[in-house]
Amino acid sequence: MQANNTTSESPPKVGQEIQRLRLQHSLTLDQLASKSGVSKSILSQIERDRSNPTLATIWRITKALESPLEDVLAAKEGTKCFEKLSQNATPEVISEDSHFRLRILGTLNSVSTVQWYEFTAESGAELVSEAHGTGSLESITLCTGHLSVIVGEETQDVCTGETLRFRTDVPHRLKNEGEEVAHGFMVNLL
Repeated sequence: MQANNTTSESPPKVGQEIQRLRLQHSLTLDQLASKSGVSKSILSQIERDRSNPTLATIWRITKALESPLEDVLAAKEGTKCFEKLSQNATPEVISEDSHFRLRILGTLNSVSTVQWYEFTAESGAELVSEAHGTGSLESITLCTGHLSVIVGEETQDVCTGETLRFRTDVPHRLKNEGEEVAHGFMVNLL
């Protein structure tokens, strides 16, 4: 699947969040440099948002700070009561054949525990997923259409207006075997 996001927003400014985490751990720039393998001068530039670090660099820093990467990437300047995204700004994941689309409704800072999507599946579309972590669950509410959910060797059909909850710590698939487009919402609890 490929990500599709048509906005031209600037990359997130991660400097203040990295500095906040460093100070929270009572680390100096020298100590964080030693733990992360990122030079003190680069860390200083990143904290002042004077550098646009690579994802690998941010990953090394967040590992040293024992903080999830997505928390740093999702950090916003100041505290906001609302975050409103236009339809075009909502990230979308599209299957290789473009028949199964997932709009990512959840936030980056919750992706390691909760994933929330709106989906559309054209007739014949199939979404194949590897096993998620032990004890993970998925919940699908179907607004229109028909889906078959295959978990391991078992199959369960879901029709308009129904909700199906199932375990996802084994490989699983969603398949639209109906004639109309299936539309609904999916929540993954990881």
